[in-house]
Amino acid sequence: MEGIIPLIIITLVSFLVTLVYTPRFIRKATDKGIVAKDMYKKNVVVPTLGGLPILAGISASLIVAILIFDVEILQKLVIFYFISFLFAMFGLADDLFDVGRKSKIFIPFVLALPIIALNPETNLELYLVNIELGKYYLFIIAPVYIMVVANLINMHSGYNGLSCGLSYILTCFLIIRSYLEHDFDNLFYILPTFGALLAFLYFNTYPAKIFWANIGSLMTGSILGSFIVINKMEVFGFVILIPHIVNFLMYVVWKIKGLGEVKFGRVREDGTLEVPNPWTLKWTFPYYFRLTEHQTMWILYSLTLFSGILGLVLVPYS
Repeated sequence: MEGIIPLIIITLVSFLVTLVYTPRFIRKATDKGIVAKDMYKKNVVVPTLGGLPILAGISASLIVAILIFDVEILQKLVIFYFISFLFAMFGLADDLFDVGRKSKIFIPFVLALPIIALNPETNLELYLVNIELGKYYLFIIAPVYIMVVANLINMHSGYNGLSCGLSYILTCFLIIRSYLEHDFDNLFYILPTFGALLAFLYFNTYPAKIFWANIGSLMTGSILGSFIVINKMEVFGFVILIPHIVNFLMYVVWKIKGLGEVKFGRVREDGTLEVPNPWTLKWTFPYYFRLTEHQTMWILYSLTLFSGILGLVLVPYS
């Protein structure tokens, strides 16, 4: 089967499976007590580990892909999503056992090393400068890039629909950029994720019926990072991730200032957020303005939309 039809099929399969399975997972997780407190609601608990329905949708899409793609594309898909499955399992382990921040640096780097098997080009295009890095790119820069993106996605979270919604926006911009540079050639990598995220976001956005947890954020982050590397879009990826990078740099300032390990603010009687400090992007705006969780989420969405448009306009095309 050739053309755009297979791409539509794998997108629809991941979307429909996630859409149908997520409500069932919500019920089962609630019955089993697999829940987490919604910190900005009063006496509300929400099912968690929602990355599993996303993983189910992607897996179903890959099974269908066996029937409609040739062997070469299937091999690439298997390697590409093998990396994401490794990150998903690491995220699940973190959800269950809390592996610690140091492990989130070294272990994801190792998990990203299979990207070598996809033989990405080893040059780094920095605007008008093209640098050939050879094995340094394969064994250091590419896995580090994937590790960093996964952790950036994981860190920029905390509100209903925030991390998943931002990831969906990033996915859309990566699809647009890939299409403009390579037509439909490389979209088979990302479309199973696009379909699953679109379905899951319906349940995760404010007010969230389910959280995706670290299994969802680390898995999705690894997929976005791998797609950027394969498409040689490192500079574009940097630009569209500027809000995530700023969020990380603010965390660095937080640590330097020694502001402690406070993870959540609280809700005032009028529904607006009261946060301890402005040193994480999700707290910056409600620290200076009286905003609700939902309003802040849309502001953060807007920042990533702006950075995505900036990337499309300013970053040179190959």
